[in-house]
Amino acid sequence: MGALWAGVSGLSTYSRSIGVTSNNLANVNTIGYRRSYALFEDLMSETATSSSGNSQVGLGVQLSNILNSYQVGGMQSTTSTTDMAIQGDRGFFQVRDSGSGNLYYTRAGAFQFNSSGYLVDTNGFRVQGWAVDQDAVAAAKANGVSLSGTPTTGGVTDILLNQLRIDGRATSSLTVISNLDSTTASRVNDPTNPFFTMFQSYSYDPADPTAVPVSNASYQTSLNVYDANGQQHQLTVYYSKAMGENGKEYWEYMVAMDPTEDGRTLTDGTSKAGVLMVGTLTFNDNGTLDNMTAFTLSDTASNASSLDSWVPADLTAGGLPQFSATFKSASGGGTLAPITISTSLGISSANGWGSSMPATAAGMGTNTANTLGINTADVTLAYNATTNYATTSYTLTNSQNGYAEGYLLNVSVNGSGVVTGKFSNGEEVGLYVVALADFMNANGLRREGSNLFSATPEAGNKMEGAPGTGVFDEVAGNTLESSNVDMATEMVMLITGQRALQSNTKVVTTADEMMKKALEIKR
Repeated sequence: MGALWAGVSGLSTYSRSIGVTSNNLANVNTIGYRRSYALFEDLMSETATSSSGNSQVGLGVQLSNILNSYQVGGMQSTTSTTDMAIQGDRGFFQVRDSGSGNLYYTRAGAFQFNSSGYLVDTNGFRVQGWAVDQDAVAAAKANGVSLSGTPTTGGVTDILLNQLRIDGRATSSLTVISNLDSTTASRVNDPTNPFFTMFQSYSYDPADPTAVPVSNASYQTSLNVYDANGQQHQLTVYYSKAMGENGKEYWEYMVAMDPTEDGRTLTDGTSKAGVLMVGTLTFNDNGTLDNMTAFTLSDTASNASSLDSWVPADLTAGGLPQFSATFKSASGGGTLAPITISTSLGISSANGWGSSMPATAAGMGTNTANTLGINTADVTLAYNATTNYATTSYTLTNSQNGYAEGYLLNVSVNGSGVVTGKFSNGEEVGLYVVALADFMNANGLRREGSNLFSATPEAGNKMEGAPGTGVFDEVAGNTLESSNVDMATEMVMLITGQRALQSNTKVVTTADEMMKKALEIKR
């Protein structure tokens, strides 16, 4: 009787294990499918009396568990920018059924935006993530701060693409890094104020607005900026070599806009219309930037042409000089709100101007010691800074953080799971960060079909995080993870299960014959 029961248990158990293998083979092409495998254990044995004492005889086999393999499947490139694949064995995408509110977990990253703008999986369930804190990103960019990660705001929520347009953003910071040819001849025309020769000679004629107001610049470079309405304007940075003394070189620079667009009351229609900031750059004998000054027009000035009206520029928290620009409306409807723009030439001081900084530009005089606007102990030189090498003057880089209005063109996903919108104005704006989840015991998750798992008490506590942080692996865009089923392995398992099933069938047949013989003896 024991042999018959052992054979029956084998038939039942191996039939179920073959079912597990069959299911794996059926899902060999299912995106994100996790292979299952069966574990076996013997049944309780019965005591049998023998000549050597009590012995035990086994009563068969049973399934101890069916586990999931979380080994990473192959990566398949796709043409959809919203397809995603987790590049490691840690983490699941989270999707929510908007009808029931239930959360599910999946490795199948075949996502797309539906007609309502939600990022959904093939079941229509909404992908979860955190909204990017765009204000924090903009503030960091304006202050030249490098973020270690993408800041987010609020809790995990549905990823909803409702930002099809972005308003124009006024420029609040600009960077201009150039090389100024050290072999350039000095242009000293004003013996009283040699450091502001270019400013003194700057002359805008309202009667002839096409005339160039600057005639003695050694070098100049221009870049586009944006006003409070997101309209584009051009700023120009002019440079003129003032002098060389004791192995150092001194250059004058001036930031100016188109005089016809200058809406400031103090300069509108005057000969200094368009001038926004003036100052000096001091270079060491090795061509590196040593110090700088920066002056802007005083709010209480009565004469923009007087150097006494130009006072030390305000500094940002990071020590960059700022100037204010007021643009005229493109429609001719008056002036726009003034905007404040910080300027980086590659040098700064977080502790403000030093004691050598004159109270006005007129205080510079002829003394080179007055060019030490930044206290020598406080100077911070950027990785890229304006230089003074003996080669042709050129602009290494210029950039600013403003832009015109734009319309969404497409989206992409990077390794950190940031869903980024690309707009028609060239801007790329982070919209959401995909939220991943993992569990203490992933084998405790319940399979729900449709590539979905649900949480159970056996799965333990859930952990959430962004891709590439903590235990979570990065994601790949334009990619799907294929099934992790290996056909060769499954075929071996199938053959093994088949042989085991056949063997147990023989056991049942043999046990049945034995019982028949026993019954015949009784008759």
